Amino acid sequence: KRLLILGAGTAGTMAVNKLHPHLPADEWKITMVDQQTTHYYQPGYLFIPFGTYTPDEVVKPTKKFVPEGVELITGEIDQVFPDDNKVALADGTELPYDYLIIATGTTPRPDQTPGMEDGLRDNVHEFYTFEGTTALGEKLKTWEGGKLVV
Repeated sequence: KRLLILGAGTAGTMAVNKLHPHLPADEWKITMVDQQTTHYYQPGYLFIPFGTYTPDEVVKPTKKFVPEGVELITGEIDQVFPDDNKVALADGTELPYDYLIIATGTTPRPDQTPGMEDGLRDNVHEFYTFEGTTALGEKLKTWEGGKLVV
């Protein structure tokens, strides 16, 4: 049987680490795909602006969180073909699967909120991205007070 996990962020790595011990290696081939070789522990982003975590504490090599025996492919996902039980990568590679977990996360879209993009990282901050949380941390170091909306 073939298990394919798309995304090696927090959800994908949690899924593979929970499932791997219960799926015998002689019966299962587990493959993960992510476009990055670096794992960003997003739940830790909230703590960076306030100094509880440093950026280095939430950034680690992805392979550190993937169990031995799991194939980790670095690549961009192009298309999922659910009727054919396969996923195509941008480089043309096709990955067949019997079971598929989609754990690709989300991407903030400040361009979808009028006015947000213009002030982003100046007067408008977020802690949903690595860049956003580190920028907020820098801003808070010099912030002298006023209104703060979260």
